[in-house]
Amino acid sequence: MPQRSDALIAELVDGLEPVRPLHFAEGVALALGAAAVTAVAVVAAFGLRAEWLAGHLDPMQLVSTLLFLGLALAASVAVVVMSRPQVGSDHSGWRWAAAMAGLLPLAGVIVALARGASGLSPELMRHGAECLAGGSAASLLVFALLTAWLRRGAPTAPERAGLVAGVAAGAFGIFAASLHCGDNDIVHIGLWHSAVVAVTGLAGRALVPRLIRW
Repeated sequence: MPQRSDALIAELVDGLEPVRPLHFAEGVALALGAAAVTAVAVVAAFGLRAEWLAGHLDPMQLVSTLLFLGLALAASVAVVVMSRPQVGSDHSGWRWAAAMAGLLPLAGVIVALARGASGLSPELMRHGAECLAGGSAASLLVFALLTAWLRRGAPTAPERAGLVAGVAAGAFGIFAASLHCGDNDIVHIGLWHSAVVAVTGLAGRALVPRLIRW
């Protein structure tokens, strides 16, 4: 009987390989590193905001940029925690950061409605679309890294993990793009910059679960 048990155990573990454990600090460091590389690449390719080079800071642009950065950090931490499921773990803190950043599109919509058709000129729409495309492109490195990190782990809610990974990537992406974008208008920031986070979040919700099934 013991010989049969030993043979059964040997058969079950045959082919198994040790897996390097995921460390919280490593995951956060990788996300921050990818975001830093993206920010440097954006500045190197397109230049830093002219007003910053002149030593001027617009309050609206500064607040919005910091809100997106805060959301990116909170969501990235949540993704790293989700990759290592454990009893009692809490990864809902990113929602508070999302609620704060959510004031930007709300303010943008209110001001846009007050302005009427004047805020929908072809030039403004074109510039907004450029920021949407640029911010989304700037999110790709962080998006790929967080997806790879989730594949190494075992998230119990793949759809939610994908959503938060997309939000983190989009927030980092538009943060990087904001280092170059010279538009301080609340309508532009609230609608087009926030749209980057919404688009990448939905993309993460749709795509990531298919890539991290285990």
